[in-house]
Parts: sequence; C-alpha cells; structure tokens
Amino acid sequence: MAHNRQWFAFKNEAGQTPELFIYDDIDDWWGVSAQSIVDQIRDTEASDINVRINCRGGMVFEGIAIYNALRLHKASIHISIEGLAASIASVIAMAGDTVTIAENAMMMIHNPYGWAQGDAEAMRKTAEVMDKIADSIAVSYTARTGKTIDEMKALMEAETWFTAKEALDIGLVDQIDEPVKAAACFDLSRFTNAPAGFGKQPEPENKQVSEKPEPEQKEPEASTDEKPEVDALAIASLCNQAGYPEKTEAFLKENLSENEVRAKLADFATIKNYCKAANKPDMATNFIKENKSADEVRNTLFDLLTENDESINNSLSPEQQGRKQTTNAIDTQAIYSKRNRA
Repeated sequence: MAHNRQWFAFKNEAGQTPELFIYDDIDDWWGVSAQSIVDQIRDTEASDINVRINCRGGMVFEGIAIYNALRLHKASIHISIEGLAASIASVIAMAGDTVTIAENAMMMIHNPYGWAQGDAEAMRKTAEVMDKIADSIAVSYTARTGKTIDEMKALMEAETWFTAKEALDIGLVDQIDEPVKAAACFDLSRFTNAPAGFGKQPEPENKQVSEKPEPEQKEPEASTDEKPEVDALAIASLCNQAGYPEKTEAFLKENLSENEVRAKLADFATIKNYCKAANKPDMATNFIKENKSADEVRNTLFDLLTENDESINNSLSPEQQGRKQTTNAIDTQAIYSKRNRA
C-alpha cells in the first residue's frame, strides 16, 4: 500500500518530451517512492525522458531502485540537476544518458547511513551490509567518472560537496547549464560538511535609512515592480499537494508568488465545485487547462443550464400550457374517512 505524498510530477503530454520532476526526499512513505516513479514511466513509449532533480537524498534502496528503473528504460534519460542532488539523489543522477547541472547547483556524495540494534554479532553484520551498500553506490559513480572504486569511496568517506564546475571536472556531469534563479531550500543540518548558507533562504538585508537624505536620493528612480525570486520547491509542493503537479512549470514561467499560486489553486477547487453542482464534473479539467477564472466558469455553466429553458406563463394552468400536472390533488375526504374508521 502506497503512503507517499507523491511530491513529484510526471508530465507526458502529446508532442512533448515527458518530464519527471523529483523535488522531494526519496522515501516510500513521505516522499518520492520507487514504485510511484515506476508506475509513471512503465508504459511510456517516448524516445526521451527529461528528469529534473532538486533533492537532498533519502532511502538508499528506494533510490537504487529508481536509478535502475531509469537506467533500464528504453528511452534516453536526460538528467538536469536544478538545485541539489545529494546523497542517493546523486546516484539517481548517474542513470542519465546525459547529465547537466545548473551553474549555481551542487552535488554531494557520502557513505550510507544506517542503524543497528542487538548484540556485537548483529552490529558486525550491519557494518558488513553497510560496506556492501557503499560498494554498490561507488560503482554507479565509477561507471560515469572513470575513477576507481577506491577513489570514489575515499570521496564518499569525506562527504564531498561539488560545485557545478567541480562536478564537471570529475566527470559526474556532462555539461553546466545557466543558473537557476530559485535556489535550493532544504534543511541540510543532518550532513557534516554542507556548505554554509547553501539550501537556506537568504535573509532580508537590514537597510538603514538616512534621517537626512541627500538631494540626489530624491531624484525619480527606475521602476521597482519586479517580483522577488520565487521558491520553485515551494511552488512545486503547493501544486502537488493540491493535485495539479502539471501546473508547476506554468506557474514558474509566470513568476507567480506563493500567495498567487494559492489563489490560483483555490480557483481550481471552486471551478470543480461549480462543475459538480451543475452535474458536469468532466468539464472542470478543460476549464482549468484553459485557465478560465471561477467567474467565467460560473457564467458558462449558467448559460449551458438555461439555454433550453422554456418560458412559463403563470396566468395559465399546466393543462392550458400543455404541461402535465406534476402532483395529484389531495383527497381530504378519503383522509378523514380513513381516520374515522381507525
């Protein structure tokens, strides 16, 4: 039974290259599970699949299963690291036939974590398993970089963080892309060597205002109507929680703020309710796809429901209007007769 939140999206529209977004932890309960991804790509007949990653890692075996599902798919897999590919997410990235990384993104590799409980023998067995897992992870890196297993295991032991250029130099990626405006936003406190400040939202600057501004400060300034940079992860999370993961890219292109996205998603819920009330629930999908407002949908549904209505002349009886009487007259005599016999 799947319990994961499915904070990822798989877009597979006609005429477009399918896109798989991995924007959450790898976890079969609270994040992106291997089964959820396999279910999405299993029957895809496309020749190419784009995979976009912004993930701090998660469960090792779920990640290895995702890596194998992508690597063994008949389509060419194109990985794009847009914020962070850390821990097991860096292994998933190795499944790409091509791997690119944004100029301001990062990768991280390290030894797997594990827990053990029991006597000394149980501890030793757990350690042996962890060593084997580390070996299997190292192999995925050596296949792309050409480094030896010992070289990659040394980097894993040190919990190594790579900038885009460093990842390119060592061979983990094939190309550096333009920087992504929205930075990664993760709690990286569980890692030992996470770069200071990476993965955190920048704090607003405390600008001091002069009590006596200089005359030149009063001159007209250029327009400052530009919106602040959006948090792509937050937008993706909102869309996925609301059940509209396919809207993530459109909202990011429109540079909508989180509040604007919430308003849009609330409109979608209203539109679905309108369609359900009008007994036309199947129309909601098209209305949402066409970016209709709730008011436009309400007016359209009203027109549809009233276009075949006939006017009624209240001065005429139903028989005179050629209508059947909908209810029978009450037989009061029969009611009282029955009551008296009781």
